[in-house]
Amino acid sequence: MKAGSIILLLLIMLALPFLCYLNLHTNDGTRVEFVNASGVVTTISVEVADTPEEQEKGLMYRTHMDDDEGMLFIFSEDATRHFWMKDTPIPLDMVFVNSDYRIVDINYNATPKSEDVYTSKAICRYVIEVNGGFCREHCIGVGDQAKIYRPFSF
Repeated sequence: MKAGSIILLLLIMLALPFLCYLNLHTNDGTRVEFVNASGVVTTISVEVADTPEEQEKGLMYRTHMDDDEGMLFIFSEDATRHFWMKDTPIPLDMVFVNSDYRIVDINYNATPKSEDVYTSKAICRYVIEVNGGFCREHCIGVGDQAKIYRPFSF
């Protein structure tokens, strides 16, 4: 192996942990399309939280999120979900979605930094957090559809 190839390989190995850290805070191309009762489609890009560590952190400490962004929590089974806003400084709408991709509950405008626990009114598989007021602004409600599109990954 040539010296240049070895140096390149070492640089990649050194950069890999940093790139993995960045990936935790960027969108991987996953998006959600909300289809409301009138058939209007609203699309957002989402960060995915599908590990217990990512789900525990959620959007804590975030001071800003663009209007077309959100976070998608993916769970391995259907269950009643419990969320709170501790250490989350921006108001959020929490959209609870079942395994048929139907919205079964919404917590509108959750209070920033509150330790109150919000429990979904129905079992769900997914939770999508968007900026507070998003659902009312886009007429998204219980019974509407949430289509999840994830890019192919290994």
